[in-house]
Amino acid sequence: MARSIEVSAKTIDAAIEKGLLDLGLEREEVTVEVIDNPKSGFFGIGAVPAKILMTVLADEAEPEVKKEAPAKKAEKKPEKKIEKKEEKKAEKKEIRGVASSDAEEFLSKVISFICEDARVEKRESEDGSVTYEIVGERLGGLIGRRGETLDALQHLVNLAVNRRGEEKSRIMLDAENYRAKRSESLEKFAQRAAASVLKYKRNKALEPMNAYERHIVHVALQDMENISTSSVGNEPNRRVIINYTGPDARPPRRRY
Repeated sequence: MARSIEVSAKTIDAAIEKGLLDLGLEREEVTVEVIDNPKSGFFGIGAVPAKILMTVLADEAEPEVKKEAPAKKAEKKPEKKIEKKEEKKAEKKEIRGVASSDAEEFLSKVISFICEDARVEKRESEDGSVTYEIVGERLGGLIGRRGETLDALQHLVNLAVNRRGEEKSRIMLDAENYRAKRSESLEKFAQRAAASVLKYKRNKALEPMNAYERHIVHVALQDMENISTSSVGNEPNRRVIINYTGPDARPPRRRY
């Protein structure tokens, strides 16, 4: 069956962003069904989060195994199914190994032209995701303004390793612990912006951000009373809107 997950967040957009990040997929690779629309409640009491069902389009449905009356045939089929599963696991492991090798080789060649003394260190997480840490001195040029160069390089690496095969690998790049520092900075920025929205009771549009950074903002503000978040616009100019939902909230405006 197609892989599906249920995701809850303060807004539908936030739930979609969260689901895409959890799956490591793009918006066009999934379908979204709204299970519950969010409700702000009265003074925060009785608030209901948005809930969606996200289904992966790329997954193929498994063929149904018909049950047969004879006991002997029923006993043989599970063995074949186990063998196929083991073969599929081995094939996926081999593909991931090739992708990992390709990524490291490609990345090492690219950064050698930018930073002669830089090197690449591989880091694997429990969830199977892979991060390559670029280690060296004076990596500011490789990171770029607000991580733009690092994000572009990460995109190129993913294109390079996923150019063949159906099994996609999601690879993250980091340098000088930039991702963690940027995440902390965005959380503080989002809190300050939300405080301004509460003070003046007016919605606020933030600067354009990529999907990963928008997700950080949504999560940082999802539990704040009288505040909701949504995303508007198209890439690369898609941005987060911080909405005031408390007393005397103005009707939402569609122009930002």
